[in-house]
Amino acid sequence: MNNTLTYPVSQRLLFLPRFSYFISLKFWLILSIVLIMSLLAFYIFQITAVISEGYQVQDYQKKISKLSEENKMLEINSTKINSLENIENKIQGLGFEKINKTYYIQILESSMVTIK
Repeated sequence: MNNTLTYPVSQRLLFLPRFSYFISLKFWLILSIVLIMSLLAFYIFQITAVISEGYQVQDYQKKISKLSEENKMLEINSTKINSLENIENKIQGLGFEKINKTYYIQILESSMVTIK
């Protein structure tokens, strides 16, 4: 038997070997399998990246909550340290006295200050 297909003369005589059909079918089958495998690998890579970033977001949220709690504690401590009672105690510890009456020194307009 002949391995070629012939068509009527009206369609211009074409010779197509039968094995080329099977080779092209095998080629497309292998190409599609390779494409599917590569897309599957890319999908797995993307899912792994998304999961990894999700864990990073959770870690950052934990750090943010921890830092906000620490910030609240620092604000409370700052308020306690800068309270009026503590400031008065520090002033007395430095030897300052409370003044009840204020005296002003009047300078005459005719007097002049000189620098030596």
